[in-house]
Amino acid sequence: MTARTFVLAAATVMPLALGGCSLGSNATPGATSTPTPTVSAAPAPVFLPDGDAQDNKAYFDWALSAVATSDQRQPGKALVDSLVSAGFQKKSIQVTEDLTKTKIPADSVIVAVQIKRSCLIGQRTNEREYFSSIESALKTGGCLVGTTRKIDW
Repeated sequence: MTARTFVLAAATVMPLALGGCSLGSNATPGATSTPTPTVSAAPAPVFLPDGDAQDNKAYFDWALSAVATSDQRQPGKALVDSLVSAGFQKKSIQVTEDLTKTKIPADSVIVAVQIKRSCLIGQRTNEREYFSSIESALKTGGCLVGTTRKIDW
């Protein structure tokens, strides 16, 4: 291929290749744009006392997300209080300590609610991040392994 043939071929192909890029939104002449639907706020989830953990996970997250990401001196107490005020039974809740044995803030506080044979587990980190999951209840009962905080308030 000579240089002249290459230049002619490039001059013919380039406008065709680049022309396809310019079609963009004008690809169908006469088309009208569709208005973007507005997003309305989703209704708050509902607590289902007879439901299982899966049925109540969205409600659990809703009840904990605001308090878990806010600044709290006693995050464990705040998490438990939020769940109780949302309708969860205090006797089915477990929570870990806010402070370590050396009295520094724990890296995270975990709260759990046992519903039937499953557990809703929420974790609030020291950086005020929130995570949750559904896990199987322990065979020995409860949701959390190890020593948990006594809920006596």
